[in-house]
Amino acid sequence: MSRSPSEAIDLDGVVAPLPGWALVEVTGSHRERFLSSQVTSDLTALDEGGSQLSALLDRSGRVQAFFFLRRISGCFELLLPEAVAEHCVDRLEGHIIADDVTIRRRRVGPMRIVLGPAAVAMIDENGDADRFPVAGWGGRGFVTWRDRELGFPDLSEEELDTRRTLGGPPEWGREIQRDQLINETSLLDSAVSFSKGCYLGQETVAKVASHRGAVRAPMLLEVAETGILPDRVVGEWFDVGERGRAGQVLSAARWENRRWLQVSLHRELRVIGREMICTFADGRSVRVGVHPAPILRPPSREEMADRLTVAASAAFAEDHSDRALELLERATMICPTSADAFESMGVILGRLGRHREAIDRMRRLLEVDPSSVMAHSNLSLFYNQLGDIESAERHLALATRLSFGGSATAGSEETLGEEAVDREADRTRREMLFLQVLEIDPEDALAHFGLGELALERRQFDRAVDHLESAVRSDPSHSAAILSLGAAVEGLGDAVRACDVYERGIDIAARKGDLATAQKMQERLTALVKRAP
Repeated sequence: MSRSPSEAIDLDGVVAPLPGWALVEVTGSHRERFLSSQVTSDLTALDEGGSQLSALLDRSGRVQAFFFLRRISGCFELLLPEAVAEHCVDRLEGHIIADDVTIRRRRVGPMRIVLGPAAVAMIDENGDADRFPVAGWGGRGFVTWRDRELGFPDLSEEELDTRRTLGGPPEWGREIQRDQLINETSLLDSAVSFSKGCYLGQETVAKVASHRGAVRAPMLLEVAETGILPDRVVGEWFDVGERGRAGQVLSAARWENRRWLQVSLHRELRVIGREMICTFADGRSVRVGVHPAPILRPPSREEMADRLTVAASAAFAEDHSDRALELLERATMICPTSADAFESMGVILGRLGRHREAIDRMRRLLEVDPSSVMAHSNLSLFYNQLGDIESAERHLALATRLSFGGSATAGSEETLGEEAVDREADRTRREMLFLQVLEIDPEDALAHFGLGELALERRQFDRAVDHLESAVRSDPSHSAAILSLGAAVEGLGDAVRACDVYERGIDIAARKGDLATAQKMQERLTALVKRAP
């Protein structure tokens, strides 16, 4: 049975050509110290053989190149867009002063990318210099330039480009430009460390990020109507309401019968879940929903193992035991701490009568989770099948003991009661302080906000509404008070009024750059609308 590309990437692997990429090698005894002072990522977090997304900036925080950076014995390698390779080498070489560092372009054959858990397992089992690990395109795997048979089905160029649009990395010259402020790109989240030491351009990056963020940054818009072809608006600017030049379309994609635009969007509009009308210069308009970029994120090893374990259970239920065991072996190779994968494998082997193998997997489970009741229960069953009654009874006793280990300890009820008394005493203390402030200034916004929050905690919704409305009257831009006011009105059961509060608050919070609060209000508004009759 044929599988979709997404299923193949989730469970096995796919391969696709990767033209337009180049390889640069950095060697010399000072290579790590030198690169750490130049790139945006944290090299100390990079394991041998591993890779991370990174970037090279100028002193004003503007992008000069981006790349996957790999640490291997004796050198670092940069996998980067061909269009920027020469410029990247020149920039790096221009900053070598007295360091023992050599930078050279490596000439390699045509590149291919392999994505999926089978590709990750190949690196873990037999990693080599010609398998460069990468995370992106909604998956994990490696890039290779060696001419060899890989045994994976092909992924079309269109499908790979769709996954890149929705999952990164950005395309050079289309979604990211040279001399563009990195805060305006998707690299800010994926390639910049805010905890490492100094690097070129760091001060500007930190200043923009800690202020209100970039004026425009990448987001994904889901197109609601069918009257517009997304690929025909790439490169065009659009307005939203009174906000002129609210954003520019960077790229477009079709994914699972849904149409998407990757756009550079004004910060006032970057509220996830928000619906709006985009109007283009020729008068065309389209309704869209705002989503974060990317939406196809590379799964963690734990997430890959979980997907494989679920798929293995389904395969075994359909009598495909070999396939089930293949998926579980892959899961435990990718994530050796996956308790669910070891447990599932042991159960399946036990049902197949392969009790000694099942015992081995359950022992592996105990290494991962020493308190697993299921491991001891199954070991008791498997030893009993082999006639080892003594071992079976020992594991049954351990399973029984552990099954009671999670019961509440004595005195826990008294402890909880004491904590509740302490919390109420703290509320009373804060309440008295806020009331003292109001005696001095009856319209103090912060005092009314504090009293409203306390009333919310006590579920005194009428009182909360009174204080929070006073806070907003005193300070109409107090977005946190508006969010709490919406919650208090919800507590009174008035969903219609709560929606009005949240709609007004989203615009106020977005205008002042408080996107976190705007996002919370958008989430509550979305939830209320869904529940509306």
